[in-house]
Amino acid sequence: MANKIANKNKGLGLSSPLVQENWSGYGQAVVHLAWLQDGDQGGHLLFGMVELRPSEFPNIVSSDEQVFRGEGMSRSCLHYRRFALSATDAIGWYQGSMDGDVRLPVDQNDDPQGDGGVLLRGGPFSPCPAWPTLEASNKLDFAPDWVQGSRAHFLRPAADLSARVLATVQCEVNRRQLERWLHFDLVHFYSDQLGAICLVAPNPLFRSIEKSHLDTPTDGSAETVAYKLIGRAGQDDVDGTRLEVTNESLRGRLTPVVAKFTDDPVRKLEFTSPIYKEGRTVTHPRYGLLAWNEPMPLIRAIRVGWGVVRQKTVEVPCGGKKKPAYNYSVPELEDGGATVVGRIDDEGMEARAVAAARRRAERATENAEHWFQDARRDAAQFIRDEIGKARYRVFIADPYFLGRELIEFGGATRQPRVEVRVLTSVLAFKRKTSTDAATLQAAVAAFAEKPSIRVLNPPRLHDRFLVVDETVWFSGNSLNSIGERAAMIVRLSYPEPIVAHLEGMWATATPLADWSA
Repeated sequence: MANKIANKNKGLGLSSPLVQENWSGYGQAVVHLAWLQDGDQGGHLLFGMVELRPSEFPNIVSSDEQVFRGEGMSRSCLHYRRFALSATDAIGWYQGSMDGDVRLPVDQNDDPQGDGGVLLRGGPFSPCPAWPTLEASNKLDFAPDWVQGSRAHFLRPAADLSARVLATVQCEVNRRQLERWLHFDLVHFYSDQLGAICLVAPNPLFRSIEKSHLDTPTDGSAETVAYKLIGRAGQDDVDGTRLEVTNESLRGRLTPVVAKFTDDPVRKLEFTSPIYKEGRTVTHPRYGLLAWNEPMPLIRAIRVGWGVVRQKTVEVPCGGKKKPAYNYSVPELEDGGATVVGRIDDEGMEARAVAAARRRAERATENAEHWFQDARRDAAQFIRDEIGKARYRVFIADPYFLGRELIEFGGATRQPRVEVRVLTSVLAFKRKTSTDAATLQAAVAAFAEKPSIRVLNPPRLHDRFLVVDETVWFSGNSLNSIGERAAMIVRLSYPEPIVAHLEGMWATATPLADWSA
């Protein structure tokens, strides 16, 4: 019976020694298939994946075929099944599908009679990369978690699915059913996989690489790290495995450090400079490239903080017929303290400084313009959201800023320790009643942590600015009318000079209490 089954799974010839060696270390495979059975039109392949399983894994069994007749499917229905095959049969099925001869696989529990499985419409395909080359991928988002970082190969369809098939799978109820079967959204987020077949070959040699930083580096090295290959059961042949470790410093990449494993799965690597970002590439003389990852920062210390979050309700008073009173809520964090686990050294401090400089450079190229028109509520909420991000300071510079605006925006801080300062001017009180200054002082008194208010006289400020930590926003409208008429609010690419100018004005302005007197 085994021979009959092998004959039914076409394309089993593994004539190339390279192909044969690529598949050693795998015992079983699972073929996942989703297809559309469309009446007289037959079956249409929607997605297929061959999941090779390392020999140490226990065998699993095939699933029953699942059928779903969804919306608008009078003569058609969706199908899904998981087929359990030997690795050899699964690879043969994959190779046989390359020319468009896509059939439902046959396992030992199926009827062995006949010339092969049911033919599905699919292909022709474009192999990617050229067969039998495999590519090591860290972005197999549609595959199970345990196979991430596997070698992979793809059969991409040369043409799109027919309009009839696309319309069927794009129907929302059908899309959701496919997502339940496949555990990813084949229609919206991974539409490039529609009609494709993927082969996933997890690392058959070892499960992971563990490392340990030695407290006392070897003489002549800044850092010594021991790496250990955790081999799979029955796979003891690590001889010839090559580990290349990249050390990326704050401003560049250093010469990689290379080690070759023999019978001993542990190797010590010596680095001439402390590791800031570490990247790895692992190759084997028989399997080729097995694993790689981009350089990632080395975590030497973790700051653990704790606090209590409570909901704060801010009541904004009435500001006239067009500005009714309303409330808004802010989740406020009461800091309970923090502790640092690990070691913070000079390199860590320098790394934070470089990272901050890079963030500023990246911020200069980001989209930072927002247009508000007849959208007072949206504009006000945007300002509050930005203020809520503050970690240590909020500085509002607006020559028309009054008490209502202080409550409407100043109350949006989420951490009590944030310093709030407001730079207003005599223009805010022009043609107003004499109680305006008292109203602003009353608004200040409503805050547990009293904000600082200063008044410019003469009013040497025309534009409006919002400073949140290191970020500076420029507004064409005063905060008391933002969003009522069409205007822009723009984040400045180089905020430091602007903050310096505002600090200069703050130094010459009069505290509110003194100005009121």
